[in-house]
Amino acid sequence: MSLTKEMVRKKMRERNVVLLNVLPEGDYVKFHIQGSYNQPLLQNRDEFARQVETRFGKDVFFITYSAGIICAAGPNAAKALRIRGLMADDYPGGVQEWFESGLPTEGLHLHPTAPLR
Repeated sequence: MSLTKEMVRKKMRERNVVLLNVLPEGDYVKFHIQGSYNQPLLQNRDEFARQVETRFGKDVFFITYSAGIICAAGPNAAKALRIRGLMADDYPGGVQEWFESGLPTEGLHLHPTAPLR
């Protein structure tokens, strides 16, 4: 089940929830959802999931996201985490929908002039 921005906002208030931006670090630095962490999705999905588990632990619910609805990185990351046995779901609206809704974002480019990839 994909998450809506309202569901993400509610879950972010809970303990043991990590909002995970899975875009490359350079994209994260430019523009991301406030309070999220960056863990770029790797070609080797198992290695990505292992790195996430090592960094954050097993007793966490992960919300993955990427640029927006046209980017498959978020759903692929959530799937990789679930295959590893971790709790994860994707927010398909990504940072683009979050920004367009007026919700808090951070980064060097707080006012994107074109849709993110």
